[in-house]
Amino acid sequence: MNLQISFRHMESSPNLRTTIEEKSEKFSKYFHGKISLTWTLETDRHECVVHCHMVGNHMDYFAEARTEAFLDSIDQVVAKIDKQLRKHKEVIKHAHPAKKRAA
Repeated sequence: MNLQISFRHMESSPNLRTTIEEKSEKFSKYFHGKISLTWTLETDRHECVVHCHMVGNHMDYFAEARTEAFLDSIDQVVAKIDKQLRKHKEVIKHAHPAKKRAA
């Protein structure tokens, strides 16, 4: 997994980096090949903005969250991408049903 973390208009935080690395491991169960995650954390006035862009195996997902705390924003972004991945998995599952055997 290729993980990139960027901080804009703020100082880098080891605590936030560790949290993002732990949350990013959750996505590896959906991918059997190469996965690239790009996280961007920034402050916009009094809001904490988190962007996550995930690319891998013919998939491209993006999520953004704005809250008053970075940890809440990170959790929301993880939930949004997880929802997109589950939806994609269901689409694939229903698009390619298993072949029925002739009795």
